[in-house]
This record gives sequence, structure tokens and C-alpha cells, in this order.
Amino acid sequence: MNKLDISLLLVEDDTVIRNIYKQILNKYITTLYVAGNGEEGYSSYLDNKPDLILTDIKMPIMNGLDMVKKIRQNDKGMRIIIMSAYSESRYFIKAIESGVKGFLIKPVDTQHLVNVLTEQAGDILLEKRLQEEENKRRAAEKERDKGDEILRALLESMAKFFNSGFNEDTVQDVLKLIGPIAEVSRTYIFRLHETNGEKVLSQISEWVNNGIEKQIDNEELKEIPIFSEELKSWSEKMLKHENIIGFPKDFDEPISSILLEQDIKSILAIPIYVKNEWWGFIGFDDCTKYRHWTEAETNALDMLAFILGGAIYRSEVEREMTKMNTSLEERVWHRTKELEQEVAERTIAESLLKDSEEKYRHIYENANDGILLLINSKISLINPKISEIIQLLPKDIIGSEFCTLFEPKYRNDIHNYFSGKHSMVSNELQAQLLNKRWIEIKSTTIEWDKQPAHLLFISDITKRKKAENDLNSLNKNLELRINEEVRRVNIQQQLLVQKSKIESIGELSAGLAHEINQPLGGISMGLENILYNIVEDGVDKDYLRKKIGLLFNDIDRIHKIIEHVRLFSRDQEKSTTELVSVNDVIKNALSLVTKQLLGKNIELVVTLPEFHVEIIGNQYRLEQVLLNTISNSRFAVNEKEKQLMPESYSKRISIDLVKTSTNAIISIADNGLGIEQDMLDKIFEPFFTTKSEEKGTGLGLSISYGIISEMNGTIGVESEVGKFTKIIIKLPLKV
Repeated sequence: MNKLDISLLLVEDDTVIRNIYKQILNKYITTLYVAGNGEEGYSSYLDNKPDLILTDIKMPIMNGLDMVKKIRQNDKGMRIIIMSAYSESRYFIKAIESGVKGFLIKPVDTQHLVNVLTEQAGDILLEKRLQEEENKRRAAEKERDKGDEILRALLESMAKFFNSGFNEDTVQDVLKLIGPIAEVSRTYIFRLHETNGEKVLSQISEWVNNGIEKQIDNEELKEIPIFSEELKSWSEKMLKHENIIGFPKDFDEPISSILLEQDIKSILAIPIYVKNEWWGFIGFDDCTKYRHWTEAETNALDMLAFILGGAIYRSEVEREMTKMNTSLEERVWHRTKELEQEVAERTIAESLLKDSEEKYRHIYENANDGILLLINSKISLINPKISEIIQLLPKDIIGSEFCTLFEPKYRNDIHNYFSGKHSMVSNELQAQLLNKRWIEIKSTTIEWDKQPAHLLFISDITKRKKAENDLNSLNKNLELRINEEVRRVNIQQQLLVQKSKIESIGELSAGLAHEINQPLGGISMGLENILYNIVEDGVDKDYLRKKIGLLFNDIDRIHKIIEHVRLFSRDQEKSTTELVSVNDVIKNALSLVTKQLLGKNIELVVTLPEFHVEIIGNQYRLEQVLLNTISNSRFAVNEKEKQLMPESYSKRISIDLVKTSTNAIISIADNGLGIEQDMLDKIFEPFFTTKSEEKGTGLGLSISYGIISEMNGTIGVESEVGKFTKIIIKLPLKV
């Protein structure tokens, strides 16, 4: 297969694996960057801006997930694939949270890897093509709009010169008008004149943009000999009617240094001719960027130089005419010259008009968009592009109803669009032709032959529509995959909760046995007492009824304990929330652990309000949180006892319930080992624990955090090493 035309960054700390994947990827990827850890990977990302990143998770210095997090701060849309030998759910969850495009488990089958990369490359190349098409469209529209603005400015300039003549004020007005539209930093006029018998150039007018230094008073720009070392090359070109265009940094010395001192990065200088005589030139400077002048811009500004030449000539003629009134003969002679001049001007105007018509015809016939004239809903005029888009000959298009070119379901929209009944925000409309092509219509109302008409600009957007549909399909597939992965994560989370419950039941088994054995002992003793009385003295009914009642009480106690453990240990995934008494939940939890705590000489201090504190939640899950927390406190005080003399340390666990205006607050505190400050932010993370591997899995507090969050509550911790640890649970009261 051909190499995928994308750039890929491979981040892998294992040298052997990195080299293997490097060899594989070089066969399929055009551009490959390689890094040995997260820090190198992030640096390579900043330097190279790859299209796709393939990274390991566990690496020295900076792991893959931290690197992804830093990259996301710069680029939310960066495509990233995680490739790791660790398949634990926490890595997968963090990968999803960071917005990765895939999660591959090592070792990765080569064909599977190629398929994943091919899929991503397709998406990347599609996005690039869409962006390129959009950039081209915007550039074309911008150039078209800018050309229209310059042409309108030229017409306004011509009107100014016609009304006011060529003078300092008019010239300044024209430069002020043209400069911003041409988007230049400075525009100016140099005039050719004689000093001491030598032809020289001097700057006579100037307009500058905000923040640009003026040069009108620069003495170095006055009376410059046209064939001096500085201007010789310019003069020779302008005498040939050629423009000066380019970057001053690329010009020969000394003109390059002179222009660079004026902060000019790009320049366009156009000669001005009056009656075929070189009069001077008009210049345009860009002091902010290295600008490439387009042909349309150059042609439009050439027209401005031509208009200036005509205005100068007309002004000179007018000055001449003031001198022609001295005699009739002179007036007749000057009138003759005037007529000659008018003929010459008309000839020039006709030539210009013909040239202008040719230019507009060239634009009209070679436009990338279709151009169509609509009069009374019928097509009156088209350019060649329309025939290409509609795929019909001009004779089959002109004269037909515009609506008949479209699929029937769009014809009503077309009718409303031109009748003004459409509700669209912009003046654009998209519809499908009979040949299945999609087009975008932009309309403007004009007058044609003294009757209203619509001038339409039509773009073929079939490829763009197909790309949009493909992109929507990809988004739907991605949403389905994400939902499936979330469902799997929820199942795994539920299994972890149930596992934690089973672990709690295992830890409480000794206490449960004691709770059951105590009533069993009472039952046994009661039965023996009844038998003894039967043998010795006999039993009356009242005595027997009283003893049997006590025996049923013990049996009922055993039944309640077993039923509570059964309900607590079952899977609560689908249990609905209900009204829960927090007092009862605390008492139920303590009924399972009190004997164990007292058996280990742990003082248990419980403070509950006399009234019931009620919340909306799941009592068994809340009970699981309390058992997990009490278990951690028991471990903390027992471990501290091992480090101290037993007679100098009294183990204590306290449980408090407080009701505020909005919350029920449960506090479980112990005077055990305490927790290091740098670990406090981590204790609710999955699999994090301060216990040894055989004494804890690190799931208890993580699961507790999830249960409390589901109940719209919060769980926090306060601790001081060697002194205490307090878990604080806040749950919203029932409304």
C-alpha cells in the first residue's frame, strides 16, 4: 500500500519496542517523529506539530497521560492514540477523559495498527482538504471584494478629478481614499521636474496609515537625479512603462538601504504618463508585511495611474486655456486644439472602455462560480461555468424557468427565495439540481434594461456536501462507540462496588458470628431450663408461654441480622433511591462492627440527634461507605497501637451526625496514625492505599467517593500525622 500522507509522533520509552514500531511505521507513514518519554514527546509536538500522536502510558520523567493533558491545553482537537500493555480500567477511563481517538493494548497486531492509522489518516486528510477548499474560497471572495472596492474607489477618484481638477487638495483626498482600500501603509506621488538643467524627482504628496512615519519632509526624497546611482534602474524601467514591484531587501544597493531605512517591506511603484511623457510615479508601501501584489490589485492601481495622468493632462489644458482669451485668433486656435484634445480623450476613453469591457468579459467567462441573470423567473444570461455545473447546453438553459432545474422538493424554497418570503438569515440558499449536484446560490437585485432582475452567483458544493455527510456519519459512529465504552465502564464500576461489599462482609464475619451466637446461646439455655423444669416439678402454662416468647425474640433477632446482611450484600445496581434515615443507617452499620471494635479494646463514641435526619438515597450503599470508613479507622488505631506501649495509648473511634439547614453531616474520626499531607489529595483515587498489598486494595475510599457523588453529596478528609484522621460526609437533606 502507498504510505499515508500524514505526520505521526511515536512516544515510547522501551528502546527495543520503539525501534520495532519505528521500522513498522516507516513503511506506512510519510513523516515519522520519535520520542523516548513524555517530556521529549511534548517538546517534539511543539516543534513539529504532527497530525497524529501514538503514545505509551507508563514512561519515565513524564507519563503519556500527563503529556496528553499538556497537549490538550494547547490543542483541544489533537488526534491521539494510547498504546499500552496495561489494560486496567483506570487507564482506559483517563484516556477517554483526555479525548483520545483509540486505546490499543500491547502487543498490537500490525494489521490492526495499520487499520487504526488508516482510519485516522482518512479523517485527517479529509479535514485538511475541507480546510484547503474553505481557505481557497475565502481567498477568492476576499480578492473579488477587494477588487470591487478598488474599482469603486477609482470611479470616485475619477469623479473628484473631473469635478475639482488636479490640485493638492484633490490629490490628498484621492490618496486618503485609495490608501486604506489598497491596505497599504503609505501611498505617495513623485513628480519629475528640472533643476539647473537636470531632470530630478521629488515627493510632492503623501498619505500614511496610523503608526507609520511620514516621509514628506525627508530631504533625501527631494530633487533626486533620475539617472543617479540610486534611481538609474528605476528610471530605465519607468521610461519603458514598467512597474517597480518587490521586496526592498532583495533590491540592489544603494536603493535597498534607502528603502529599508523607511521600514518598507514591500513596494509597488507605477509610472504616471501625461501625453505619452513620463511625468512621475505613484508609490504604495507596505511597512508591516512582505506582501505579494495580485494581478487584480496591480491592474486596478495601473488604472489609478492612468486616471492621474488624464487628470494632470486635463489640468494642464485648463491652465493653458486661461491664456487663450487675449485674442480671437488665439481663442480659435486654442478651440481647435481643444477639439483635437476632446477627440483624443474620447479615443482614449473608448480604448479604456474597450479594455475595461475585455477585462470584465475575461473575469465573467473564467469565473470559478457560475453567473446567471434572472428576469421574471426566467434565465436570460449565463456564463460558461453555469453550463458546466448544470450539465446542459446554453441553448437548453437560456429561456427556461429557473425552478425547473431543481429537484421538485426544492422548487418551493426557490420560489420563496426570490419572492422575499424566505426566513433565512443570509442571502444564501442551498438546493439540489436534477443532475443530483448540490449548489449554493447568492443573489443580488439589480436593474437590467429598465426592469428588475436578479444576478445570481452559483457555486458547486457537491463535494462539500458529501464531506459534511461523511463527517456526520463519523460523528454518529464515534458517539455509539463512546456510549458502549461508557456502559462497559459502568459495569466494571458496579463489579468493583459489589467486590468491596463482599470484602466488607468477610471482614465482619467474626462480629456477625458473635451477634448470631449470642441469641443462639440464649435459645439453648432456655430450652434446657424448660426440660429441667418438666423433669423436676412440671411446667405451668404461664411459665411455658413466657419462656417460649423469649425464645421467639432471639429467633427474630437472628432473622433480622441474616436478612440485613442479605440485603446489604446483594447487587444494588438497579435499586431506586428512597427516603433514608441516616440515624438508622449508622445504627445498622454499627450493629455489624460494634462487637469487633469492643473486642479490640477500641472505644466507640457515637453522637446522634434524638430526631431522625432524613435524606434521599440508598441506605445499603450509604451503609457500605460507613463500613469502609470504620474499617480504615480500625486499621489506623490498631497499627498505631503496635508502634506505642498499649498502656500509654487508648484507641478511640467517634461517629457524629449533625443536621444543618441544607445538609446531613456525618463525621467519622479516629486517633490513629494519620495521613501525610502530600497523600491527602490521592486517597480517593482508585487503587491508592497506604496499607500493604495483603491488607488492602485501595478500592474502599474510591468506591465511597463514587457512591456519595451519586447521592449528590461530598466526601472530604482532614488529618494530621500521628494524631487523627477525620472523614466528613455531606449529604443534601430531602426537600
